[in-house]
Order: sequence, then structure tokens, then C-alpha cells
Amino acid sequence: MPRSNRPRRGGRPRRPAGAGGGGGGLPPRRGPEEVRYAGQVWAVRQVRPNDSGRSYRCPGCQQEVGAGVAHTVAWPVDGMQQAENRRHWHTVCWSARERGRPGGSFA
Repeated sequence: MPRSNRPRRGGRPRRPAGAGGGGGGLPPRRGPEEVRYAGQVWAVRQVRPNDSGRSYRCPGCQQEVGAGVAHTVAWPVDGMQQAENRRHWHTVCWSARERGRPGGSFA
């Protein structure tokens, strides 16, 4: 007898699309966290990988942050929230930013 691929009744209830949890292994999206760094207060947010094709230069290591890579975005809270003031960091580089400058500009 052939196997049926249809879901069985009485199973777990399905969650509606967009209901909490998110995908990609990252927590649900929240507002930015504020962190003091280099004498300024920075808004910081974790960003999921995207397929926009854009890549960025990490200020921590000066290497490329590819479009398909989850990363950290930080920008100064002091009113300069334009796109050109945002810095896209590798998450590991952002976590290690206090340890020194291995060749990056860090801001």
C-alpha cells in the first residue's frame, strides 16, 4: 500500500506564519540594545543573513561580511541614525572589540 504524505488529523496544532521564534537560529527580533563603547553609546542589533547581495566591511577585522552571513549592526545613538553611520560587524569581532585592534579601525 502506498504511503500517504498528507498530515494526520489530531497532530500538533500548526503555528501561524510569523508567530514568534523566527527562523535561522536567531532569537525573535527585538529593538536594539544600547552598549557603551569607545566613549559613545551605540545601538546594537543582531541581523539575520539576507539575500540582498550586499556585503559590508567589518571594522573589527577589515574583512568582508558577506550577504549570507548573520552579523551585528551597531550605530551611534547620538542622533546620527543615517545608514552611513551604521557599522556591520562579524558577531565574533563585535564580541572581541574590547581586546584590541588587530588591524581594524573599530568605529
